[in-house]
Amino acid sequence: MSGMIETGFEYTADGQAYRGLLLKAPNLEVKAAIVVLPDWRGQSALARAHAEHLVALGCVALIADLYGDGFSPDRPDQVGPLVKRLIDRRAHGVTALAACVDRLRSEIPFGTPLVCLGYSAGGMVALDYGRSGADIAGIILCSALLKTASKEMNTRINAPVLILQGTQDQVSPMETIAAVIAEMDGAGNDVRFELYTQTHHAFDNPEAGADPNARLVYSPTSAQRAKTAIASFVREVVERS
Repeated sequence: MSGMIETGFEYTADGQAYRGLLLKAPNLEVKAAIVVLPDWRGQSALARAHAEHLVALGCVALIADLYGDGFSPDRPDQVGPLVKRLIDRRAHGVTALAACVDRLRSEIPFGTPLVCLGYSAGGMVALDYGRSGADIAGIILCSALLKTASKEMNTRINAPVLILQGTQDQVSPMETIAAVIAEMDGAGNDVRFELYTQTHHAFDNPEAGADPNARLVYSPTSAQRAKTAIASFVREVVERS
């Protein structure tokens, strides 16, 4: 996007330094602020593409730092240990995201609606943050690593939630989706699910390839539908504010 301004964005949580990336367009009235929780690769080209799409919608987009110290892995063999660390430290992920949101609020005009958008492992963090009672305008998950609430978590979420998943997702299969739906219903949460058939995990990622038997598979059709759904949800959030 022409004229895009990118700046580093530092925050701390539990003594750990985090380095996000803030993207915005110059001289634009901000409609909303979106914290993007990326997939396992962190501040990758794909995360930037997602953020640029949000900036084109009139938003400020902040790509959060999943791991601390601005680390963005670049090898598939790093996936397992890094994602396991996020799963084992779900409470810390919430603390880190809360610190990120608090810092972002100080950078945007008062009253600007703030939304968290999580992809894959980042989606788990975003939903857990909602369960913590977060005071935000909305939560979006796209091809997320879905998890029901852990024992120490609440299940009530104050913000409206949009969850976009594939029915062929091997990371978050339909059994998991059903369990999360049951949790959301039981808690009385305002959640909508949009399910895409013949769609696997990482359907938003062109680098995932097109092998239908693979664990990660790109779907240009579902990716475009998800972008449209995200834009519609953000518009709703802005109109309510």
